Amino acid sequence: MKRMSTWTGALAILLIPAVGGCGGVQDDAACGLPGRCAPWGVEPQDDEGEADGDGDGDGDGDDDDDDGPGDDGPGDDGPAAGDGLPCDVRDAFTTACGECHGSSPSFGAPMPLTDYDDLQVPAASDPTRAVYELVAERITADAGRMPPDGDISEADAAAILGWIDAGAPEDPEAACGDPEGEGDDEPDVGPDALPCDASYVMTAHASGGGDPYAVPTQGADDLYMCFAFASPFADGMQATAWAPIIDDERVVHHWILYRAKGGGYTDGTAFPCDLSLQISAEFVAGWAPGGGNVVLPDDVGLELGGPGETYVLQVHYNNTAHHPDAFDRSGVAFCAAEVPRPNTAGVLTLGTTSLDIPAGAVGHEETGTCGWLSTIFWPELHIVASSPHMHGLGRAFRTVLERGDGSTELVTDVPVFDFSSQGMYMAEPEIVVQPGDRLHSTCVYDNPGSQAVGFGEGTGDEMCFNFVIAYPIDQLGSRNCGIVF
Repeated sequence: MKRMSTWTGALAILLIPAVGGCGGVQDDAACGLPGRCAPWGVEPQDDEGEADGDGDGDGDGDDDDDDGPGDDGPGDDGPAAGDGLPCDVRDAFTTACGECHGSSPSFGAPMPLTDYDDLQVPAASDPTRAVYELVAERITADAGRMPPDGDISEADAAAILGWIDAGAPEDPEAACGDPEGEGDDEPDVGPDALPCDASYVMTAHASGGGDPYAVPTQGADDLYMCFAFASPFADGMQATAWAPIIDDERVVHHWILYRAKGGGYTDGTAFPCDLSLQISAEFVAGWAPGGGNVVLPDDVGLELGGPGETYVLQVHYNNTAHHPDAFDRSGVAFCAAEVPRPNTAGVLTLGTTSLDIPAGAVGHEETGTCGWLSTIFWPELHIVASSPHMHGLGRAFRTVLERGDGSTELVTDVPVFDFSSQGMYMAEPEIVVQPGDRLHSTCVYDNPGSQAVGFGEGTGDEMCFNFVIAYPIDQLGSRNCGIVF
């Protein structure tokens, strides 16, 4: 099972028949800031109070590190030497945090984490403490853990936490080689890397559809914007592959593409998202940092609907550095099959709506079972990917396949779940469900509140779903198993 995105970690293809509460992210209780790549601080500002985008605060756009020949250029993910950090600590930050927190922060990350000085500045959420102090909290937090899904090796976590426990001392004599992975080729991501003609493109735009969307300088720390498109697809068309288009990576946290059969959306409009989208629309594709292209097997195509429907692209922006020049055309490009493929992929919904999470609960589990009385009538079902969905109380998720002989196989395992970084997990190789098998989906919650929480569409309610991409979806009598709506 390979993580492909963080809300999603790759292009998520999933169908959400009635998922609410995803239109905004609540402030994280641990730091008081909206959930994002790592909200421990903000980018240094120049004398005018505006971020200069290079992290040195002088307003000239140059990082001024004066390392001489071979020093890092803008956008490099790690320092060339120790830069005041012990080498194992520098390497750990590069590996675990560099994708978002490089020398030029990306995907809404508010600051770099590449050298000693970056970690000593006051944290935005608590200016009485340095960034490194909050790094320790976020690496070990139960909620809002960083990196997303706790994706950090034990060795890297030990190096960072050990250095912090020792008082985060500077090591001016550190002489480190290039960080592991430094200088490697960029991954093959984007429409040009697809093995087909990605002729169907949907990207963010200004109202009217002609110009890129101008991300506000203020009020866009946690902004969800929606962009509407008339369906370009004919009846029966299938997607064979798709790729993210990430334009201004400084401010794009993630995006999701929905298909709406109603809702009164007008082609070419741009508007703030609300809960009605999640309630009425189907989730088609998505991207988050770390995500890549998706190419389906040669005999499989993803259903796309047809004319008369509307597609809505939801983009989550984090302009925490208040960039005045953030103009964005992020989105997705699809390849379509010239001739329909024999196997049609779609989304099967697993989980449960029977939720009762007691007040004060820690590690409370709710499980929904797709039983053999349902699967006995299925064909051999191939699971390509899955995407679990919970709200703010969700802490962990797993779906287990129980075979007829009693053996088990993990379909989805998310030991650290983060509402603001939900992702798609690709099954490599595909998982095959046989008639008579069972699928158990378990959601784990912490409820620090004084009231019990049940199922609902708002962010104050909870959900427990796993949206599983599978084929042949058109041979199933129902696309919900174990779910009662």
